[in-house]
Amino acid sequence: MNTAEAPATVQHVVTVLAATLAVVSILSLAFVLVQYMAGATPFTALVAVGLYGLPVAFLLLIALLLLRIRTRRHS
Repeated sequence: MNTAEAPATVQHVVTVLAATLAVVSILSLAFVLVQYMAGATPFTALVAVGLYGLPVAFLLLIALLLLRIRTRRHS
């Protein structure tokens, strides 16, 4: 593996992971809101995914930003 390809691969994985986590979190929050509006009690794990997923996705985006800054400084 070329050393120039390694940071790009890591950046791609972090980007996909952050985007997927953000979308899943937003969908779970929307589903929780729909359940509340219907008068049902939402599943606890679904609430946890919504509450903790978005901050983790934000931290992954910050990590991606730092990876890109480091890659630009080394090139």
